[in-house]
Formats: sequence, C-alpha cells, structure tokens
Amino acid sequence: MQNLDQIRAAHALATATFKDPSGKFHVTRADVAGFPALIIQNGLLSAFAYADEVGKTTRAGVQFACDRTADHLSRHGIPVLNSKTTARELMNALSSGSATSLDLQRATSEALAYFGYLKRFAAKDQPGANATASARPSCPS
Repeated sequence: MQNLDQIRAAHALATATFKDPSGKFHVTRADVAGFPALIIQNGLLSAFAYADEVGKTTRAGVQFACDRTADHLSRHGIPVLNSKTTARELMNALSSGSATSLDLQRATSEALAYFGYLKRFAAKDQPGANATASARPSCPS
C-alpha cells in the first residue's frame, strides 16, 4: 500500500515527464516554479482561474499542470472533487454550494504538496516549448 507522498510523487513524475509527439515537455520548471506562491497569496481558485484563462497560449504548461493537479485531487479524499479531472471542473466544484470551506482548505493543501513534487520533477526550460501549445493533451494516469 502506498502512502500519499508516494502517490503524489508518482503522479507528478508522470505529469512532469509527459511529452507531446514532437518531444517537448508539457510542463517546465519555469511554468510551475512560482505557482505555489500564487496559490498561497491569492488562493487556489484564483490561481487556477489565472492558469485557465482562455486565449493565453503562453500558459499552456501551467494549464496542463493544473488539469493534472485536478486529476490527482479527484482521486484522493475530497468527495466533492470526485471525477473532476480538469481545472475548470475543480473550480466549479469548489465554488459551488455543495463545497465547504474545509473542502477548499484540503484541496489547497494537497495542491501545494503536489506542486512541490511537480516543481522538482519538471524539466529545465525549453525555449519555445509551450509558446505555441494551444490544446490540452491528456496524460496517462
């Protein structure tokens, strides 16, 4: 049986090493390095809204990371997030009437722990790696 740190690490490693068909990583260290601070300063919902802003192709890496974080959170102990596998679904669920402030606190805490692993596993910057990415690929679980 794996503990939660092992589960976080395995999922974050799969996310960090996922490459598109051209061989570019979808998440680089530059994409996620400052994101935990953004969550701490502005809250999880605000940070995910920033990452999910429509039309911002330069944020493709952090959008992908947030979608993968939502996928991770949907599987680990926050009932209101069950089957919410994208950042947008996560934001809708946590801002709905059925979510409590405790659900938001737990999701924030777990997202910060997950981003800690993701930041460490992410590839060093690749010039132009995410500048033209517009579609959100799915990553194997």
